[in-house]
Amino acid sequence: MRRFLATLKLLVFGRPIATGRIQRAQLRSRLALPVFGASLLSTVTYAPDAVVDALRKGGVQSTLPLMALGVVAIMLLLGFAYRSNVRKRPDARGDYGLVSDKLGPEAALVTGASLLVDYVFTVAVSVAAIAQFIAFVVPGLDNAHTSIAVGAILVMTLANLRGVRERAHLLLVVWFGFLGVILLQLVIGATRDEIAPLNTTPPEPTWSTAIAFAGAIASGAVMLTGIEHLASSGPAHAEPRGKRAGRTLILAVLAGAVAFSAVIVMVWRYRVSGWASGPVLLQTAERIFEASWPVWLVAIPSVAILYAAASAVFRRFADLTSLLASDSYLPRQLSQQNDRLVLRGGVLWVALASAVIVVVTGARLQQLVHMYLIGAFAAIVLSQVAMVRYQSLRIALEPSGRTRLRMKGTRVLHASAAVVAAAVWLVIAIFNFVAGAWFALVLVTALVFLMRGIHRHYADVKEQLAILPDDPASARPSATHGIVLVAQLHRPALRAIAYAKAARHSSLEAVAVQVDPAATRVLQRRWGELGLSIPLVVLDSPYRDLVAPVLDHVRSIHRESPRDMVVVYVPEYIVGRWWERFLHNRATMRLRAKLLSVPRVVVAAVPWHLSSSLAVLDGEPVTRELPRLEKDEATHA
Repeated sequence: MRRFLATLKLLVFGRPIATGRIQRAQLRSRLALPVFGASLLSTVTYAPDAVVDALRKGGVQSTLPLMALGVVAIMLLLGFAYRSNVRKRPDARGDYGLVSDKLGPEAALVTGASLLVDYVFTVAVSVAAIAQFIAFVVPGLDNAHTSIAVGAILVMTLANLRGVRERAHLLLVVWFGFLGVILLQLVIGATRDEIAPLNTTPPEPTWSTAIAFAGAIASGAVMLTGIEHLASSGPAHAEPRGKRAGRTLILAVLAGAVAFSAVIVMVWRYRVSGWASGPVLLQTAERIFEASWPVWLVAIPSVAILYAAASAVFRRFADLTSLLASDSYLPRQLSQQNDRLVLRGGVLWVALASAVIVVVTGARLQQLVHMYLIGAFAAIVLSQVAMVRYQSLRIALEPSGRTRLRMKGTRVLHASAAVVAAAVWLVIAIFNFVAGAWFALVLVTALVFLMRGIHRHYADVKEQLAILPDDPASARPSATHGIVLVAQLHRPALRAIAYAKAARHSSLEAVAVQVDPAATRVLQRRWGELGLSIPLVVLDSPYRDLVAPVLDHVRSIHRESPRDMVVVYVPEYIVGRWWERFLHNRATMRLRAKLLSVPRVVVAAVPWHLSSSLAVLDGEPVTRELPRLEKDEATHA
């Protein structure tokens, strides 16, 4: 069974990859654009739905183009601000590293928690949108949104655990294919017979219209959720990294703004109100083309770009958890790569968290969007505040001249971006609070407290483990006492006794727990016949407990000699078949766990390999490394 599982693992996840064979990507902007810009461009598939829904609830759909201009203005402002970010700091730490360096660990903790929540909701929203697109074009899947979304998460999880890297040229086709379909839809829609637009008379200003405007701007701001991924793409670019990464970022923002504007114009022109079910993008395509096959032409690249965006977020989430783990804010195991160079812990956590959210919300896209933006814009605000501080420090070192003036202009850009992002965050938190923003706020807060507690624990452990002058931990114990646990006299017991004798303890004894007096008499008689030259101590257990008598015996040795060390030898069977694990070592597992909690006690497991385990070891070459490695497979974009 073990060999079968090893072979299955090899087929599913691939052969191990040596650390020395990893090749870092050196991408030019045309290839980096689809690799890192998919998250931002994919929002075009569901951002118009959120804007139309907000305006429809307020009865002010005639202002749709105006709202689109507001969203595009925010996109451009934050796009140019983040371009400055990545040009100044082209590293993989992104917003978290910037805030940590300039605003301190507390602000960095909030940024890290916000980004983790943002990434989880990015995956959840993307797969919910995938489900919505598939259900729209495939009849009979109207009630299967949750199943489709969870299935998409499963596929992404397996691909990321294997370490599959999307080929940049394939992503290039997906990215420009989606953008081309949007522009084609715009051209064909604009050249058709004139269609009367919605009423453009400005509505009377009321509280409901104000709420609708605010909700539409906040919902449209979902277009910025992929910008942090672009801001952390510096190391994957060819030199000069900062300049190329900044160019990639601004091109992605401009492309997203053009695609979003194109969809909104067609939605407005063809009176897509949002009352009908299904993605607004596909509803518009239906009205423009008046045929079913062109809708598929729009749906396929839309699903592809959504998949690429969500899959990229898996890796970014794993990278961020690795950074947080390295800084002792998350379990340190999350910073360890497996034999496929994959941060498996991060991949599994984002998959589990996003799947739970999808199931709980029923993959309802509008509800997920309301929960979505809290984390993203909290990180954006803190990032821009950090850049204001960064520019202020640089200005203080520049005495005068044109360079100082340019620095002040950049500081104004970042300050403006921080103010606008903070305003959007407040609008989201207030107007979307009941609709789901409260959940994201609670999640970010809970993560902050959790990571703070983990960091406090690691700091406490570090203090406890620090070496002191004349540290008593280096002092040799005054004596060591060896105890060999003997349940029955057989070859594993003899092996354990031999090992214990070789250690030359100050004292050595074998210990048996008496549950059955008749079996104990047989053991004592056999012990005397073999002449093993060490005493056999029998501990009585009237309540048939194997653990308490041994613990009491060990503690009695410590009471007599508090500074002595006790080494307990436990014979164990090493098995090869999965079902054999349920038949052996069950009695000793609990005893070992209890003994390890006793100070100045060492538990030594003495293995005895059964024939089934030796057979498995003979078949281990399935884990050998590939003689050669595909370039794209080992490239970390």
